[in-house]
Amino acid sequence: MIIPRARPAHGRRPPGPGLDRGRGILALTGFGLCFGTVTAVAGIAYGVFAALGCYLDAYGARDPYPRRGPLLACLAGGFAVAFLAGSLAAGDVWTMVGMLSLVTVAATLFLRAIRLSGPGSYFVVLVAALTAFLPPVTAAEAACRGGCLLFGTAVSWLFCMAGRVRDPYGPEQRAVSGALRAVAEFGAVSGSGHPRERPTRERVGRDAYGAVHGAWTALDDARGRRSAPPARRRQELCLLMVRLETVLDSVQEAAEEGRSSATGTWVPWLRRAADDVRDGRPPGPWPAGPAPRAGLPPEAGAVTGTSAAPGDAYVRGTVRLPPRQGVGADLRGLLSRSSPAPPLALRVGLAVAVGTALGAVLPLLHPSWVAVGAAAALQGGPGVQPTRRAVARLSGTVAGVAVTALAFHSYQPGVWVTVACATLAHGASRTVPSSALFSRMLLSTPVALLLASAASPPGTGLGTLAAYRLLDLTLGLALGVATALVVRGVPSHRVCAAVSQAVGATGTAVRVRLCTGSAGAEPAGFAWRRTAELWTLYASVPAEEIRRSGTAERLWPTVLAVRRLLSWCVLAGPPAPAVEAGVRAGDQMAALATAARAGLPGSDALRAALDGPGPKPEPAAPGLTPRLSAVRSALLGRTGAG
Repeated sequence: MIIPRARPAHGRRPPGPGLDRGRGILALTGFGLCFGTVTAVAGIAYGVFAALGCYLDAYGARDPYPRRGPLLACLAGGFAVAFLAGSLAAGDVWTMVGMLSLVTVAATLFLRAIRLSGPGSYFVVLVAALTAFLPPVTAAEAACRGGCLLFGTAVSWLFCMAGRVRDPYGPEQRAVSGALRAVAEFGAVSGSGHPRERPTRERVGRDAYGAVHGAWTALDDARGRRSAPPARRRQELCLLMVRLETVLDSVQEAAEEGRSSATGTWVPWLRRAADDVRDGRPPGPWPAGPAPRAGLPPEAGAVTGTSAAPGDAYVRGTVRLPPRQGVGADLRGLLSRSSPAPPLALRVGLAVAVGTALGAVLPLLHPSWVAVGAAAALQGGPGVQPTRRAVARLSGTVAGVAVTALAFHSYQPGVWVTVACATLAHGASRTVPSSALFSRMLLSTPVALLLASAASPPGTGLGTLAAYRLLDLTLGLALGVATALVVRGVPSHRVCAAVSQAVGATGTAVRVRLCTGSAGAEPAGFAWRRTAELWTLYASVPAEEIRRSGTAERLWPTVLAVRRLLSWCVLAGPPAPAVEAGVRAGDQMAALATAARAGLPGSDALRAALDGPGPKPEPAAPGLTPRLSAVRSALLGRTGAG
């Protein structure tokens, strides 16, 4: 089935996220109100601790409000625990080393478990490190400072949730809008048959699948853990995503076959729909004419404005949505053999421990920046290697130091000038997207310098602080990069386990689908979770390795093949039960899942395991056999899909 043709957008990437002015205004208002109020009442020394609590607004920007509120409250408690741990450790070097490494590991695991968007454990480490390197104080003074910090987190929480009144479905709408636009760009470039355009098609295709995965995750997170049906607007967005899945599947199939997949109707409509959804308007009627089917049963092609789309039963509630898992299941998954979190958390903890020891023994003005820099080199930026993160952070810091030095070359700011400048820079840093790491560092560095200057003994000028900021952060970033080079990140056995579990869970869902004639909510939901875990691991591999090992490139065809098989299982129309075909397909996938534990996709060990005796792909159902074969080919490393 062919989607209408459009002129290829050669080499053009989907537009990235623009400036988030609404978030910037809220961050500026909350930071200024909190910092200014505490400074006016208790002095700027206490206002600095309240400002540290306002760093809570770095988290949760992409999470739906039903999920954002409770998780930000938990993270505020984490800030308080980190502050308490740092206060208890202050004054003793080895206690600081042990306490900060423990806080780092626990915070990294916790934030990976709750999947809260933001810079990882970076700011939790910042709070603990700054407190630990301050001179020891009495319990009463520590409690007073901690109260200021909690006041800052409370104010920041209120402003992070303020958008719920004006735009309660904003995060989900932005995620779905991004998915629509990314699929439109994929459709625009997929029709190009020139060999030189293949890297562009593959890159834009991965962006499209990433955006669609993010939109589904946002809609799933918006459900919370309650069993009540979702709000009508979220039901509409869910239905729109179900229909978008059929378009994406068709575009991917056309890209693999080297034929055109888009004409002048679908791509412009998806772009207009992206704008409508982002602004909270319902998109117009679906284009008339042939609908994308991509080998799915006929029912899956009915995606016009009047026909029911595949998966409508999930939205209308006639079929139960996949059940949510509890906190215990999240923690068990975090510590499973397929999770990348434990080794990565231990590595960040080791880097912070070494940075803490160096900061304590070297003659540095603000030694906490060494530990924070080491954590920064290993945190955030999915798909971005530590060396690139370090370069972006260092260059942004140099630019921020230069701007601060020029602005305050011959002028030492007073209390309220410090409050005003820090507030403006903080609000501006929250306006730029998280992917613009250089710009964020350029804007956040003056905030750090102004706060450090306000908390430093009299006579410590901004120029001295700026010089030490460069020295300390450079040392910390170099330490983080060296740790990533010496200590291996994601072990290969965890990658193999994640692949095996995703293949096995999807095979079970396919078996149930064929044997019963309907997609069971529980096996489909379990397969979705396993596929999401595989996606998370795929994104973690390049973000944690200094040298490109090729693991991500070898893993992507398997991620794509498993996901397309799962989409067939969920989106296909209700066929008559075929028990024999279901058992046969289930056995084939079980054999593939067992073999996947032998090695990475495309490795000699995995090929040997698959070339041995075992069930081979056989006809199972219309449109299913090619997808089963695609999973096997991806594991063998014999596919060029992507």
